[in-house]
Amino acid sequence: MWASLQQAFKKQPVQRAVAALHWQPDKCRALVLTNAKGSLECTFQVTVPVSENFTSVVQQLVAQMPAAQDVVLVLSPEYYQLVQVDKPQIPEAELKAALRWQLKELVSIEPDDMQLDYMDLPNAHQQQAPRIQAIACSKGFLQQLMAALHRAKLPVRTIVPEEWALRSLLPPQAPSTLILSHRAGQELAMMIVRGSQVCFSRRIRGLAQLEQLSLDVLQQGYLDTLGLEVQRSVDYFEGQLKQAPVKQLLLALDTELQDEIASFFRQLGFAQVETLDLTSWLTDGNPTQQAEFALPLAAAMEQLSATQQQEAGVEN
Repeated sequence: MWASLQQAFKKQPVQRAVAALHWQPDKCRALVLTNAKGSLECTFQVTVPVSENFTSVVQQLVAQMPAAQDVVLVLSPEYYQLVQVDKPQIPEAELKAALRWQLKELVSIEPDDMQLDYMDLPNAHQQQAPRIQAIACSKGFLQQLMAALHRAKLPVRTIVPEEWALRSLLPPQAPSTLILSHRAGQELAMMIVRGSQVCFSRRIRGLAQLEQLSLDVLQQGYLDTLGLEVQRSVDYFEGQLKQAPVKQLLLALDTELQDEIASFFRQLGFAQVETLDLTSWLTDGNPTQQAEFALPLAAAMEQLSATQQQEAGVEN
């Protein structure tokens, strides 16, 4: 999988660097990913504490971080809310304005303070109403953070939620893949991706402290519960949504027990189970430490890929 992902970037002949910031309530993890003539390399990694003084935090980053042509911002779930709703049958230009009132009763952010975006979801059949996954974030929070980044002359090209970032760790033509990811303090996230499209996502409660659990504790019902929740979601995706079967499972977990968890899923019948292996790009650190930078790495890859496609379009 990882070799074919590397191959996807070989066509970009010029050097380009992308900085990715993973903004969390207590810390910001940042890295710079450089594509030098088709060879991807992570040239910088840092973690800085986050405070209410965003300007001070950004200044700490800029003082350490090398220059980059683009910056992408990844937000942790504390800063946004995701919901799935029917897509309003109105012109695209009017959709976000309509969503503000459609989401009024579904999220805790006031309509006047909502910054919205959305992603189309696959339909089960032609008669089904189109569905979208909508994201709502506080406009006031974003304005404050973006102002600090702008003052530091960091050119933010895109902002993505955690759930939409990890898809870029898969090759563009990958079959339906279920990704299980986790970072300390968060509920375990599950997402099904086909190609570059997020087809399904949810959070699994009860495993917020996964990184602290021993194998003995995991085997006392936690793994069985996790396996049941995963199988239910796969059955819903393939049966109710009538989507192509899930072909592989990718674990991106911040625990030293990834191999044991992978073995558990193989015993459940998942034929293709892979654990996160980012050593091609993040040469320092063990798999647990690599998992901490998986989200900014994925976001940086997506930005590099988008730039590559834009430049290819200009050349053609």
